[in-house]
Amino acid sequence: MRAASIVTLAVAVVGCSSAGAPPVPGSAIGRLSAGAGHTCVVDRGGGVSCWGSNVDGQLGDGGEIDSAQPQPVLGLSNVVQIAAGSYHTCALAAAGGVSCWGWNVGGQIGDGTNTNRLSAFLVPGLPEIAAVAVGSYHSCGLCADGSARCWGQNDAGQLGNGSSLNSGAPVGVFSLPPSAGLAAGGRHACARLVDGTVQCWGGNDAGELGDGTAVAHAFPEPVIGISDAVAIAAGFNHTCALRAGGAVSCWGANGYGQLGDGGNLDSPLPVAVAGLPPAASITAGYNHSCAVLLDGEARCWGWNAAGQLGDGTLTDSGSPVTVVGLPQVSTLAGGGFHTCAGTLDGRVACWGSNDSGQLGDGTTTDHPTPAPVAGVIF
Repeated sequence: MRAASIVTLAVAVVGCSSAGAPPVPGSAIGRLSAGAGHTCVVDRGGGVSCWGSNVDGQLGDGGEIDSAQPQPVLGLSNVVQIAAGSYHTCALAAAGGVSCWGWNVGGQIGDGTNTNRLSAFLVPGLPEIAAVAVGSYHSCGLCADGSARCWGQNDAGQLGNGSSLNSGAPVGVFSLPPSAGLAAGGRHACARLVDGTVQCWGGNDAGELGDGTAVAHAFPEPVIGISDAVAIAAGFNHTCALRAGGAVSCWGANGYGQLGDGGNLDSPLPVAVAGLPPAASITAGYNHSCAVLLDGEARCWGWNAAGQLGDGTLTDSGSPVTVVGLPQVSTLAGGGFHTCAGTLDGRVACWGSNDSGQLGDGTTTDHPTPAPVAGVIF
């Protein structure tokens, strides 16, 4: 359950350089995303559909009624990336603009208020964004020049601007070297730099910043021992990196085995995921992690109380298990207590918790193995 909070919004719009270009439409990566209790997908035409929990308007359909089937997000077109936070969602358009909707208690919608938005709102001051990342109550955009801007809740320094004051509009991440990717977690965020190193900022109670400490930082700090990252993913309070050659390393909370090292001890330093064949991509949910292997197989590890690992059981696993019953996978999305896959033939399937209809199969019944989402081709 969400805790009520007193919110102070600091509004200071910071734009991005116009250098570079946004992502090319068509890539499967970034077109499927899962939040705490909702899921969204970008279809082949650049439209967005969402399903699941909608109590705060996170489905973007103009209402607040949950839906166990995909609903179109109003007012969006030419979308190339979708990112779902705990209770809000943001979309990146081909022209480089970012629109957000849903819960706004920390200013994570970027409209300068703390009022929920039931439909998409174009965040001002961000005309040229190359990628978007969304955490629990904050949002971040990677500018085309490799800098980053974040907005929303900032109690742990997750906006990276050296303060702990919430911001209802984008602020610059302090002294971040040129970056090629972003990931946002519960109360932290990370950037993959162009040189393959990783820097993180924000909350660090479980070591999710990877700097060897449990001390929060309101500005980026290097992750120790990672110099060859090609992708990053952030869960609630753990982080993972896909490394050159396909190995995966994770750090932070590990009470459910979400680091994949075979144990359940937190680690403030990266540890290797044990027994995982070379991976092509990674994702992280609340307390679980998953990877797509080079052959298109999906494997997951960590918390499995709702079947979010997809192996047909409800047993946690500190090492990777195979998701059963899937054809070849092109992308994965880890949510709060569920996971979804996009397959090479353009279909979507989801598994795990389904209390709000986040699996999109028309029911609210949990599934420990993949269930197809009807009516979605991505």
